[in-house]
Amino acid sequence: MTAPVTAPARHRPVAPFGRLLRSELALAVARPRTAVALGALALVPVLAAIGLAGSAGAGAHALGVLMVANSEPAAFSLGMPVVLVAADAFAAERARRTLDGLRLAPVGPGRLVALKAAGVTVAAGLAAVTASAVGTAAGLLVLGPGPYGVGSTLARAALVAVWMTGQLAGLGMLLLAVSAAVRRPAVAVAVGLAATTVAPTAGVLWDPMAPLLPSGHWHEVLAAVTAVPPDLGSLGATALRAAGFAVAGAGVTVYLLTRRET
Repeated sequence: MTAPVTAPARHRPVAPFGRLLRSELALAVARPRTAVALGALALVPVLAAIGLAGSAGAGAHALGVLMVANSEPAAFSLGMPVVLVAADAFAAERARRTLDGLRLAPVGPGRLVALKAAGVTVAAGLAAVTASAVGTAAGLLVLGPGPYGVGSTLARAALVAVWMTGQLAGLGMLLLAVSAAVRRPAVAVAVGLAATTVAPTAGVLWDPMAPLLPSGHWHEVLAAVTAVPPDLGSLGATALRAAGFAVAGAGVTVYLLTRRET
């Protein structure tokens, strides 16, 4: 008696993650509007340096420029590149009727969220580095290092850039969840604009709300970074908050994509 012949198991094709990642980053970041948003962001620290040049205050130095360029009122310009990338991540795919195909093989919901999260994180890093690099360069050229010296100024600016990348990435991951929940990118952009304009103002006016906002207590962290010696306690607390936002946003996004498949 011969054994029954069984058909070989069929495996779903899996696209190479590296190729998908390169494609996603090119689509999300290498767009003209992203360059325009980053260019507009670069104007903020330049204008801050010019404005502080006529001031004799204690903040008239390169780190003072950095504080202005990264504080809550600047959240709109800082967050715009991230808002645009996150809003397009899923809502634009759904509007083009390509999202359902992406959630199936060869990508799948989990890998798809990882790809979109990478695009958001890179956009956050570009925004943070642009603000910090331009702000530091403009501040040093126009105002000088002040009491910190060039070495300390550059080290603190690098710390601010890393910290701000995490803050913007946390915001971006929350907006990914919004993008996965809506059908039009404009809705996600509107939520992002509210998060970078109304929310920071509300956090400044009513302090108990600040810990719940992605941009809450930014000015306190920046003041702590410029202290001598720097106080990293508030920096760590806000970094943990941003990480919590990122995890929550990723979890909600995966849930929404999985639910929509059923």
